[in-house]
Order: sequence, then structure tokens, then C-alpha cells
Amino acid sequence: MAHTLEQKIIGLLEQETALRQWLEQMRALIKDARGATLIAGLTAEETEEFLRLDPRVRSHRGGMTDAELEAASERHSELKHKIDAALQDNVIESLSDWGGVAARG
Repeated sequence: MAHTLEQKIIGLLEQETALRQWLEQMRALIKDARGATLIAGLTAEETEEFLRLDPRVRSHRGGMTDAELEAASERHSELKHKIDAALQDNVIESLSDWGGVAARG
């Protein structure tokens, strides 16, 4: 039986508990309009890709050649940048909302 993308993401998060905990601490795990778990700033496909790449890149090999490791590291960095940008946008938005409440209060 084929697994859905959502099931794959949940499975990867269960396998990578340290990564899941980091994502939770950063408030980077979100739910999309359908209720599917995603990483902030990433599509479902990118979320799965990031969850697969992260442990391989952090292990500095993961059975990859130098060229594969370089390409994986570059892609991992691109995805991480998207996550960081989304998290920064969320912080700015929440601070803007907070300031608006304080000004009205």
C-alpha cells in the first residue's frame, strides 16, 4: 500500500526525533489548510525533501560521493533559508500584532 505524502512526513518526523524537537522549539512545524503537517516556508514536497536531506547532510556523508554531498548540502541550505525566512516573517508579524494590541489597549 502506497503511503501518502502526509504519512511519509509524519514517519520521517518520528524517525528524526532530535530534528522534530528542534522544529517544534523553533515553532517551524505548521498545519496547512487541509491539516497536513509541514515545515514553515516549505511545500509538502519540500518538507519531505528537507526531512530526508537533513540527517544525510549532518552525517557529512550518508553514503554520498563528494559531488552528491555538495549538491545535497547546497539544496539543504536553500531549504533551510526558506524555513528561516518564514520563521523571521512570523516573528515580525507577531511583533506587529503585539504592538497593535498594546497601542489599542
